[in-house]
Amino acid sequence: MSVIKHQDMEVIQKVRDRAQELFTQGYNTDISEYIRQGYKIFQKDIGSFVGYTLLFFLISAVSNTIPFFGPVLVSGPLTAGYFIVARKIRKGQPYEFGTFFKGFDFFIPLLLYSLIGGILTAAGFIALVIPGIYLAVAWMFSILFIVFGEMEFWDGMEFSRKLISKKWWNFFGLVILLLLINLAGAMALLVGLIFTVPISCCAIYAAFEDIVGTE
Repeated sequence: MSVIKHQDMEVIQKVRDRAQELFTQGYNTDISEYIRQGYKIFQKDIGSFVGYTLLFFLISAVSNTIPFFGPVLVSGPLTAGYFIVARKIRKGQPYEFGTFFKGFDFFIPLLLYSLIGGILTAAGFIALVIPGIYLAVAWMFSILFIVFGEMEFWDGMEFSRKLISKKWWNFFGLVILLLLINLAGAMALLVGLIFTVPISCCAIYAAFEDIVGTE
């Protein structure tokens, strides 16, 4: 269990129980619908998402000046912010701009996820490339499980890997589409990234919500 307890325990348990069911029962995916739903979430508060993304880039740039593990310190919590606000929007719950930074409430497990996950994924790419690609896709839901299931970092990574592995190729397709969307954003003098990055994160949230649920 996470050292941080600020969510309703019934919600947390439902997320975990639902994931356990899906390990054996399986599930369906709709990749194009996830991207569409991600865009709809983004549309609900474009200004806040764009503003937060600009801060995300700025904080990330500053963290790069810290030797060795600078980016690892902030990447997980900052990414979690997109998912937390996306959930607020989908549930019609009130939030403020500071809600984007609630990912730092899970700083330790997200730090460990970024550190260990990054090392293992890099090792996979160095070894044979394919293991690295597999892990990068399979751990897509790790942050969501850590935050919404309040799991320790390794539990979140394992829940994500087991779940996504059942439909790995579908999620690989989602990753490719999101990469292409962000590539298009980068080609627009990088300005497009302030739109495509939050849309991509909202699409990943939409996939998690559809498959696992965050009720």
